[in-house]
Amino acid sequence: MVTRRRLLISSTGLLIASTGLLLCIASVGHAADPPAERTASVAVTEIGRSIFVANDVDGQAGDAPAKRISVNDDIVFGEDVTTGADAKTVIEFRDGSTFEIGPDAAIRIDAFVFNPEESTSHKTLSVTRGVFRYVSGYVASDQEARIATAHGQLGIRGSIVAGIVDPEVPDFVFLGEGSATFGNGAGNVALQPGNAIAVPSAATPPMSPANMPPAVAAQALQAIEKRLPPRSVLANRPPADETWLKRAGAANLVPAAEQQRLATVAASRPPPAARGRSAIAAELGLLAEGNRLNLFRGGQTSRSAEQAAFLDRTAHENPTAAGTVRRFTDNARSLHAAAMSAGTAAVIRGIGRAATAEVMRRVTAASLRANPGAAALINREALRAPEQPGLGKPAAPAGPRMPAQPAAGPEFKRPGPHEPAPRTVREPGRPEPAHREPAGAAPFRAGPTTPSPAPAGKPPLVRRPNPFERQGRPPVGGPPSGDRPPGAGNRPPDTARPGFPPLHQRNIVPGFPGKPQEKRPPPKKKTDEREQNQR
Repeated sequence: MVTRRRLLISSTGLLIASTGLLLCIASVGHAADPPAERTASVAVTEIGRSIFVANDVDGQAGDAPAKRISVNDDIVFGEDVTTGADAKTVIEFRDGSTFEIGPDAAIRIDAFVFNPEESTSHKTLSVTRGVFRYVSGYVASDQEARIATAHGQLGIRGSIVAGIVDPEVPDFVFLGEGSATFGNGAGNVALQPGNAIAVPSAATPPMSPANMPPAVAAQALQAIEKRLPPRSVLANRPPADETWLKRAGAANLVPAAEQQRLATVAASRPPPAARGRSAIAAELGLLAEGNRLNLFRGGQTSRSAEQAAFLDRTAHENPTAAGTVRRFTDNARSLHAAAMSAGTAAVIRGIGRAATAEVMRRVTAASLRANPGAAALINREALRAPEQPGLGKPAAPAGPRMPAQPAAGPEFKRPGPHEPAPRTVREPGRPEPAHREPAGAAPFRAGPTTPSPAPAGKPPLVRRPNPFERQGRPPVGGPPSGDRPPGAGNRPPDTARPGFPPLHQRNIVPGFPGKPQEKRPPPKKKTDEREQNQR
């Protein structure tokens, strides 16, 4: 009986010990998971951060209470962002793109999916009211951004888009760089850099960009520029800290399909409402008047008398309107180039802090395929990626390499830059070996050199005569070095060849060969009148 109890106790203890060992192994295995995988599901809903905030800017995610947004705060999926009077902000997304809004604005981030390894970037934003400007960043092969308003949806790619959404005036959209398409239930229209359109309602066909009066576009662009943050904010955007870069890099490596599944779907709630009454309509008199004349309806083939009079009057009163639109287009082109470089660098830095060497290599290759013009920037940022513990240092990008040096043989080892050359040590008492000539070689004898015969089929080399020899004068300093007798190369030029007097006895001015030196009498000593009178 006692033996059975001992066996039972020992078996129970063995079971408990094995269970504890399994739990310990499981805990260790969980602790060994890469930090990027543990934080990916949490960071995937963080789609960006605020890089500029002026005055009162609030954010509300879902049914949670609204919070005040500060600089470097996280922006999450499905968040409503509203601004008060004289307030403005800039949001930087994980793909390096930015979205700026001015006073009395209300927007919502409806969708965001970004994976640089898969070269995929998709986002959708809704603008209820206010002025805005979107600037793309990292270039992906599968890239598209959509901006939805109450009057339609704008699909853009690699672009800079600015616009106005206000219930008292038609929606205004200007494309500064890239390509875009605006569409609604009544039709769609394509936009090129420098084009602008106005859309009165969702049931109105979009107008052709060629029919937009330059004066109307210039007035709207000036109102947008006055309300948005200064352009220096994008040029000098604050750098992200290491923590945010690591979280963003881990979220960017989550597969695109998984990002779409993990993202919290925004509840079916009404769009965000602006706080107060907008004052921008009072500055858009031409846009309001053109809408009253039905000037922005698409599909028109002729102009009414009132429309023609309006176009003539605006062209006469605003002769520099077309130049203003071109200036905004040029500024947008330079702004897009700077934003693309900054966004690409930020994405590569984040990947370098959260990825293995193999993943970093694949991201670099995908980035080069999508944007070969930024190869120097991509390779530089990839090589600067720090080495993470347990992740390894990213591999160098593919490119031309120098040929490998052949390995030294066992009998010879090339010394290093700071190592002395190897020396042969003779054993004591053994005489130093005599120099041996190679087999079949003629013995070396000092003496005058004999010119080697010219190769077959080629004339022998003949030295050209010295110009002084043709004139019958010896050159200064003696004959050419080729005519000197053996051993004369180390003597001074004046005594290099016998038969030629030294230079000071040749009556030749140095620097002017052949010109005799003029002999002048010595100068007379000057005496004053007093000394002459004494004599």
